[in-house]
Amino acid sequence: MTPILMLRRARRDAGLLVVWMALVAFSVALAIGSPRLLLETVDSGARQAVATAGADTDINVTASVTTNHDGFVEPVAPNEIVNLGDAIPRRLPSGLRAVAGNHTLTVLGPSTALTSVNGVARSAGSPVAIRIGMLTPQNTLALSVAAGHLPTADSVGTDVDVVLSAASARASGLSVGSIATVSTNLYSSAITSGKQLTIRVVGIVRERPGSTESEWSQTPNLWKPDKSDSATSPTQLTVLASSGGVTRAVGKYSNPFSADQLIRLDPAKFTAELEAKVASELIGLSGHGDQLAGDSNADLQISSGYGTALADFPERERAAIAQISIMAAGVLGVAAAVLLLVSRLLVARREPELSLERARGASLVSIARRALLETLIIGVVGAALGIALLQLVIPGPFAQPELLIFVIVVVVLAVPVQTIIAVRGTWTGRKVPANRSDRLELVRRVRARCIAAEVTVVALAVAAFVSLASRGLLETQTNGVDLLLASAPLLLAASITIVILRIYRFPVLLAIAAGRRSNGALGLLAAVRARRSIAVLPLLALSLAVSLAVAGGLLASTVSSGQETASWQRIGADVRVHGAASDAQVSRIAATPGVTAVSAIATRDGVQLRLTGGTNFATLVAVDSRYPGLVRSLPAGGADAAGAAALAKLQTARAPADTIPVVVNSDLASQISTKNVGMYVGLKFISMTVVGVTDEHPVGYLASPFIFVDRATLAKMLGHAVPATIVLVNGPGARSAVGILKAPATDIQTRAQWLSARRALALVRGVDRAITLATLATALLAIIALIVTALSGARERGRSLALVRTLGLPARLGWWLALAELAPVLIAALVGGVIAGVGIVVLLEPAMGLGELAGGLGNPAPTISPLAIIALVGSAIALLSIAVLIEIVVRRRDRLSEVLRVGETI
Repeated sequence: MTPILMLRRARRDAGLLVVWMALVAFSVALAIGSPRLLLETVDSGARQAVATAGADTDINVTASVTTNHDGFVEPVAPNEIVNLGDAIPRRLPSGLRAVAGNHTLTVLGPSTALTSVNGVARSAGSPVAIRIGMLTPQNTLALSVAAGHLPTADSVGTDVDVVLSAASARASGLSVGSIATVSTNLYSSAITSGKQLTIRVVGIVRERPGSTESEWSQTPNLWKPDKSDSATSPTQLTVLASSGGVTRAVGKYSNPFSADQLIRLDPAKFTAELEAKVASELIGLSGHGDQLAGDSNADLQISSGYGTALADFPERERAAIAQISIMAAGVLGVAAAVLLLVSRLLVARREPELSLERARGASLVSIARRALLETLIIGVVGAALGIALLQLVIPGPFAQPELLIFVIVVVVLAVPVQTIIAVRGTWTGRKVPANRSDRLELVRRVRARCIAAEVTVVALAVAAFVSLASRGLLETQTNGVDLLLASAPLLLAASITIVILRIYRFPVLLAIAAGRRSNGALGLLAAVRARRSIAVLPLLALSLAVSLAVAGGLLASTVSSGQETASWQRIGADVRVHGAASDAQVSRIAATPGVTAVSAIATRDGVQLRLTGGTNFATLVAVDSRYPGLVRSLPAGGADAAGAAALAKLQTARAPADTIPVVVNSDLASQISTKNVGMYVGLKFISMTVVGVTDEHPVGYLASPFIFVDRATLAKMLGHAVPATIVLVNGPGARSAVGILKAPATDIQTRAQWLSARRALALVRGVDRAITLATLATALLAIIALIVTALSGARERGRSLALVRTLGLPARLGWWLALAELAPVLIAALVGGVIAGVGIVVLLEPAMGLGELAGGLGNPAPTISPLAIIALVGSAIALLSIAVLIEIVVRRRDRLSEVLRVGETI
C-alpha cells in the first residue's frame, strides 16, 4: 500500500517535487562549490603573488669550498659540492619540495689579479681581475665550444685548464693556448708576485642557443666583462674550470671559494596552503642548514626574500576568505530556508489527507517513514544532479564537509519533521482543560519556550559578533569557508527576524483600522489577511536574501571606493613622475590643456632633526608655490585638503632671518615643545620656525614623519638650487602632459594604472565574482521564496474570494488579497534585511579586512551606491509583481461552485 500511495502523491505533486529536487541539487552544489570557489580564489592569489615577487622568492643555499682546514671552515671539496647540490632539492621540507622549480649550482673563487700572460707581466695601467668558476653538469649543457675544447676533469699537473668567452678573451688578451698566472692572494695587486696560480686557456665558449639568462645569473662577468670607468679599477671577468681544476686551485687561494645553490620556486605549483607552509619552512631552515647538508661537513647558509616579498599576502588572503565566507554562507542560509519553505508547502498540500490517515489509525511512525522514504529518493537524485553539474562547471576535490552535512541534514529531515509537526496534534486523545486558568498556563508555557528559543538565537548572535570583534583577521584557515565568520550574518538575520515578528503587529493594527473603515468587504478581508500574513519561514528566507544583497552591495561599493581613495594615496596625483624637472618644464606642463594642477617637489629621506630632548629623523619635502593648489584639487581621502591653508603659509609666513619656515605633521608637532629646533640638510644645520601643522601625509609613497619647506627658500638657505625630484600632475591631460619631461616609462606612475593593477589582483577578482554569483543566486531563491509564499496561501485566499464573490465582489479584484498578504512580508523583509545587511558590514568590518583588498592606508568607510538602493527597491517591486501575476493566473482557473463545494476537505 505504501508504494502505491507514495506514487499517487508524487504524481499529483510532481511540479512541487521537481522544484524540491532542483533546490536540493542547487543546495548540494552550493555546499560543495563554495569552498571550492574560495580555494580556487586564494590559490590563484598565491600563485599570482609568487609570480609577481619573481626572483625575490628564490632560495639561496651558500657554502664555502676549500681543501684547507683552518679550524673555522670545514674542508669541502668541489666534487662533494656537486653531489650536495644534486641532493639539496631532494632534502627540502615537503612544502618547499612541492613548489621547487629549476635549481642552479655556481662555484666561484675570489676575484684576484691577473699578473702575467705567456710570461709577460701585466701592466699596472690596465689591470684585470679574474674569478675561477666551476663547470657543472648543468651549466656545461648551456654552452657550446667556439674554439678549442672544454677542460677535462682528469687533467694532471699543477696548471688549471680554463675556458672563457670571446668578450673576456678580448678584454684580457688571452686566447686558446695562453698560459697566465693569477695571484691567489685576495689583496695582491697586478704587479706583486706573491703566491701564483698558473692557468691555461684551452677553449673559447659561447652561450648555447635557447639557454636563458637565469642559468648564468649567479656567474657574473662570464659573457660581459665589467670594465669600470676608472683607469685604475680592474676589468672583472670570470673563467670556467673543471671540478678537478677547481680542486687544484682551491688549495692555493688564501680565501675559500663560494658555492651558491639557487633554487627557484615555481608559481604554478603553489596553493594558498603551500604558500603558508613554505613561509613556515623557510623560517625553520633559516640558520639551520643541517637538514640539507646530510652527512656532508658543509656549513650551509639558507637565505630567501620570500617572507619580505609576500609579507602582505596573508592579510589579503584572509580578507578575501572573510568576504567570500559571508556571501557563501548567506546564500546557503537562504537556500536552507527556501528548502524548509517548499517542504512546508508540500506538507500543507497533503495535510488534509494526512489527517484522514491519522483518523483511520495510521501511526506517526508510518506517516514519517513514508515521508522519509520519499525524501531520500528525491534527495539522492537531486544531490547526484547537483554534484554532476558542479563537476562540469567547477571540477575539483571535495572540501569542508561541514557545509554538505548541514545541507544533507536539512534535506533529509525537512519533510518528515514538518509532517510529524503537522499531524501530531490530530486524534491524540488529549483533552483541553476546562479550567480557564489551566488553559492560560498551557499558553504561558508555550510562550515561555518560544521566548527562550528566541533569546538563545539573539545571545548566539551577540556571542558570534563579540568573538569576531576580538579575533579580527587572526583566523588563518585557508582550506574553506570561515565557519565562525559565516555564522554571524545568519544569526544576525535570524535575530532581526525575531524582532520584526515581535513588533510587526503594531503597524499592521493601523492597516487593519484603515481597512475596516473602507467601503465593502474587500478592505476588511484584506486587513484580516495582512494580520495573518507574517510567518517565520517566509520572513526569514526573504530577510536573509535582502541582507545578503545589501551586504554584497556594501562590500563591493566599499572596496571599490576604497580602491579609488587608495589610488590617490599611493600615487599622490593622477600622474607622479620621479626624476629631475626644471621650473620651465613644470610651467609648460601647467599650461598644457587638460592639466588642472601641477607641482614639483624635492624630497630627502632620513633628514636629522634636533628637537626637544634628542634627535629625530624625518622626510624633508621641499614644495613649490603650486603645491597647496595641488592639495586642494585632491578628493577627500587622497589628502587632507584643509592642510592646503597651512602649506600656503610656507610662502607667506614671516620668520627670523636665520630660520626657515616649516610645516610639520601632527605626529612631529607633538614632539616639539621649544623654539630651538632645527635640521641638518647635508652638513648644514638650519634653524626652523614652525608656522603650521597639517595632516596632509604623502605616506602612501614617502616615509613618515614629514617636514614641509618652501623649495625656493631652502635653496637660499643652502646657497644652491634644489632641483625637483618628483612632479605631481592632476587632470585628464596629465598623462600626455608629462611627456614634456621625457622620463623613462619606469619613472612614470599613473593612478589609473595603479587602480587597474589593484583590481586585477586574483583575490580582488575572486571576491567580486563571489559577490556577483551570490547576488544572482539570492535573487533566484528570493523569487522562489515569494512564489512559494504566495502559493502556500492560495487555497485559503481562493475560498475567501469565493465567499466574498457571493456578495457581489468582482473576481478580477482577487489580486488585492494577494497583495495585502505578500506586501507586508516583503516590506518587513526589506526593513529587516537592510538593517541586517548594514549591520553585517559595519559590525564585521574589522574581521573582513576591507582595507587589505582596497590597498589604502586604512579601512575604507562603508559606502553604498545609490544605484544599489534603486536596484534593491526595484527588485522588491518586481518580486511582488511576479507573485501577484502568478496569483492572477491561478485565480483564472477557479470555479466558484467547485471552490465552495470542496470546502475544508482535500
